[in-house]
Amino acid sequence: MKLSDKLFTTRTAKKLSKQEVADLLGMDVTTYGRVEAGKRNLEIDKLKLLPNALGIKTEEILDLLEIDKGHIFNINNTNEEYASGNGYVENFYTENRENLIEIKNLYTELLKQKDNMIEYLKKENEELKRVLKK
Repeated sequence: MKLSDKLFTTRTAKKLSKQEVADLLGMDVTTYGRVEAGKRNLEIDKLKLLPNALGIKTEEILDLLEIDKGHIFNINNTNEEYASGNGYVENFYTENRENLIEIKNLYTELLKQKDNMIEYLKKENEELKRVLKK
């Protein structure tokens, strides 16, 4: 099944008009009609809105786009103790599996280095406290 077919099937099953879906995606109804007819592609920002607009899972969109989810790399820093607030890579896609493996390995190595540095600084801090107490 193509994305255009899935859009039509899902929209009609949910009894939504083309206008309603177009509005949810922030686009003109004629343009959306061309997407649903398979004559036009959706931009990435519109693809991101599809799951909420149609009540479908993101994975369904990836499956329809024939994107190998094994090549999507997510970095999520959920460790609140060390979170920097500087942001993180949410999704990264590459068709080159070797690049993905290298990126994952580099990321893992950076995390290890960060943890080692934190442990070193904790020990250094304790040593300085001990020296100052003398």
